[in-house]
Amino acid sequence: MPDAWIGGSLAAGFLFSGCVIVAAWHRQPVDLVGELSRLRTALVEWWGDAGPARSLSAAIERAGWRETPERLVAMALALALCIAAASWLVAPVVAPLGFVAGCVLVLVALNSAVERRRRRLAGELVPLLELFTLELSGGGSALTALGTVSVQVEGELAADLRRMLIASQVTGSVSFESRLLDYAERTGIGALASLATILTASREYGTGTSQGVRALSTDLRRGQRRELISHSRRALNHVLLPAAVGVLLPFLGVLMFPAVSVLQRSLR
Repeated sequence: MPDAWIGGSLAAGFLFSGCVIVAAWHRQPVDLVGELSRLRTALVEWWGDAGPARSLSAAIERAGWRETPERLVAMALALALCIAAASWLVAPVVAPLGFVAGCVLVLVALNSAVERRRRRLAGELVPLLELFTLELSGGGSALTALGTVSVQVEGELAADLRRMLIASQVTGSVSFESRLLDYAERTGIGALASLATILTASREYGTGTSQGVRALSTDLRRGQRRELISHSRRALNHVLLPAAVGVLLPFLGVLMFPAVSVLQRSLR
């Protein structure tokens, strides 16, 4: 009986509280849609002002993806939840590790895309600089020669340079050198910043552009040659080590088996 009295008292208290809340809402209704909209606006402002959001947006731009940070985070969480659910079916203890692995997998894919795009743009820069040097040798201004080269060359870097050249010709807009410095910072290619410095020095102090561009293209070509040599050496090591383990050791075993058998019989 005491349990019944306690349950009845609690039910009556909850009912009375619900009546008070309903009456208060009736007298002063709450705009639920407005409250949710204000909450969404506050969350969007906080996400936009947060440092990780800016870093993620910069990384997405460097990777060349056409995604917003919010959508990428949503896709990462969905992938992590799917991996966590699959891990839960295998073993419940592995579920948190599966969730972390899904998030890390998205970050690794993003960093890999950033590095691939940086290498592709750096590879497109070398022939563009060489053609730029040839155009400069024929006379004319540096920006005109660069515009001619960017029209003749196909590629993402040439298209971006064309857009920056066209945008810099508008009256009152930012100069091409400043746009190129910002582009070099966003893509992580230091050679573009060096090119912007050469063009700025040529415009402000009248220094020669062709020599600086030629030295920059030569340096980049040497860097590509060194990278190709190191890559070839790594590829050779990756081929020779499995060949030594899988071919050479069995061949030595077959070759030395008769001598080892004779030595074993002689020792007996």
